[in-house]
Amino acid sequence: MTDLPSSDEFFTKLQAAAYLGLSTRTLDRRNAERTGPPRVKHGNKIGYFKTSLIQWLKSHEVRP
Repeated sequence: MTDLPSSDEFFTKLQAAAYLGLSTRTLDRRNAERTGPPRVKHGNKIGYFKTSLIQWLKSHEVRP
């Protein structure tokens, strides 16, 4: 198994929701709709890489 890059923080669902300004319920709903950010599930724990959250936000950027 390779080590994760030190610059890529790993967030819990609660931390990711706070970072995005959303509720955990909204993250769950968007995951069910397949419109949310990529996530990692390990056992019964769910987490998000910070770089994935940033990429997801950038993909929703709208230019005037």
